[in-house]
Amino acid sequence: MAQQNRNAYAYNYNRNERVVSYNGSAAPKVKPQPQKKPQLELVQKTRLTAAQIRQQTAVETRKTFKVMCIAMVVVMFMALAIYSRVKLDEINREISSVEKKIELAQSDAVKLNNELNAIVSINNVEEYATNELGMTKIQDYQVYYIDMSSEDYVAVANGESVARSINNNGK
Repeated sequence: MAQQNRNAYAYNYNRNERVVSYNGSAAPKVKPQPQKKPQLELVQKTRLTAAQIRQQTAVETRKTFKVMCIAMVVVMFMALAIYSRVKLDEINREISSVEKKIELAQSDAVKLNNELNAIVSINNVEEYATNELGMTKIQDYQVYYIDMSSEDYVAVANGESVARSINNNGK
């Protein structure tokens, strides 16, 4: 008997519904409860006066107007969002085309700089000077060095000369 009491459970999931009892390994027994029938009441519709009908119509018109205004605002926001996305896309396309033009211009600039360096290189200048202009390279005996460490002299128109020393400031 103690064994049987330990396994015996009763569940009441909903007070208005059925009660399930469980005894051991047997299937639960369901006790159906009678269902209550809904009670119907007779409601008499009152007749509205013309003023009440006008008032209800005005209230419903205001509600309809508010809903329409909200719908128009939502549609306007959606249209604005779509328009801004289209404009953003157009601007991004313009930016990418300008970036491509910049890259092309930079590569052209590098190419032209390389051509300029090739044309103006020291070897080409020397070759042009010797072949076309008949110039030669300077020789060591043609170089004159001037010693600027001595005093400066200024010759005046009447034949006098004045010595002037250079101080540390260069004056």
